[in-house]
Amino acid sequence: MISVVIPVYNEAEAVEACLEALLPSRQSFSGPYEVVAVDNGSTDGSRALIERFQRAHPELNLRLVHEEESGVAAASQRGFCEAKYELIARTDADTLVDPRWLEAIVRRFRDSRVMALCGRVCFHEPHWIQRVLLLERLIALHQRVHVWLKKPHFWGFNFAVRREIFRRVGGFNTRLRLGEDLELGLRLGKALRPGERIVYAPEVKVYSSSRRYGLHREWLRYTLDGYRAYFALVWRGRIPTWMLKDPP
Repeated sequence: MISVVIPVYNEAEAVEACLEALLPSRQSFSGPYEVVAVDNGSTDGSRALIERFQRAHPELNLRLVHEEESGVAAASQRGFCEAKYELIARTDADTLVDPRWLEAIVRRFRDSRVMALCGRVCFHEPHWIQRVLLLERLIALHQRVHVWLKKPHFWGFNFAVRREIFRRVGGFNTRLRLGEDLELGLRLGKALRPGERIVYAPEVKVYSSSRRYGLHREWLRYTLDGYRAYFALVWRGRIPTWMLKDPP
């Protein structure tokens, strides 16, 4: 009924916890589902760790595939193309999904008008910056407003689509080095037919990693690039060359 795609690049420290959260014993959903982990050329033993997890947990329908083209967009595209179910969800290897995550996704898609959804963003082990900025509340408001504006803002670690509309728009733009999730959501919004809709589903909840946050250069660059990509895609309607993996 639902496929879960997880791009993986050097996530040996986090991916096991991510997969554990998706075990049948940890999820309230009782229907069929699969997990497609896409190794994107990891060099830290992530692939071997996932293979060990497969052997240790045969109750989880977990498949491991490899994508040679670098970048999260290419890895995600490979995973979505490998997915065998009509509903496809995406999360990240450093993210923990809620115990009712799968159940909540499937319940939303029982409405045949819903073609895609984005869910609630929470953080595990939140940094003080996230607390001070009330980041979880701000992101929730941001998502609600952008769905209302018909400019849905997807975060790669928590969204789901119907295969039909994913194929309708041609999937991810694999030329992008960042912002592939937001760019996909915007194209999905433009491709909706009369009666179809994209929704924000706060009950579809995940706990993302806080490791990028802190008063250091990496976080500042991550934040700046994110805002630049957001304004370029959402409000200027274009993809600047700096967002491409191989600028012309």
